[in-house]
Amino acid sequence: MGSPSVRAHTGRVVHSMDHFVLDLATPDIKIAYFTVYSLGHMAEMGSGRVALLSATTNVGLVDVCFAETLELGERMQARLRALRQDGGRAPEVGVSSTPVLGSFSLTPSEEGEFTWTVDSTAHRVEATWRSGHEPFFVSAPMGSFHPSRDYVATMISFGQADLRIDDDAVDGHPYPHAWFEEVLGRTFSSCHVALAETAVEAT
Repeated sequence: MGSPSVRAHTGRVVHSMDHFVLDLATPDIKIAYFTVYSLGHMAEMGSGRVALLSATTNVGLVDVCFAETLELGERMQARLRALRQDGGRAPEVGVSSTPVLGSFSLTPSEEGEFTWTVDSTAHRVEATWRSGHEPFFVSAPMGSFHPSRDYVATMISFGQADLRIDDDAVDGHPYPHAWFEEVLGRTFSSCHVALAETAVEAT
């Protein structure tokens, strides 16, 4: 028997990254949204890490974009604003103010948890994804996640998450993510990660 042939997708690779989302709420109101883009490749952005944060804290609302370079943060903000203008799904978080330089560190655990720490002159953020469900692989052809792009990723939904800003714990809990539950046909949390998320222009 011959070996299975390898097929290379002929479309342009738009991006390849790890994408972390931590979205917390109470029964009455959304409390905090924190997301980290760990970019391996994105043609219009380059590589590096960007985090967006919006949270209600003891001192009021914190809304900020952290980035490893100011240029990277500005490009990510412009990209997200353009996505929203085109009707795409993009967070309205950290896209209005000047980006803040931040240092990023990721601490995985043997239990399958992830902890991102972002340090800056403005704030220190520590976010942990806990109680992960079984990872699963997603292959989403154009028209499902995006009108003109194919997506693949390993996705993990998390039942618990913690968020600390300047050493103060933020209240709130993960909740069922209605959009993902509809497109995936399974239960899925507002706190989740997409590993090796790759978007390719469909051909």
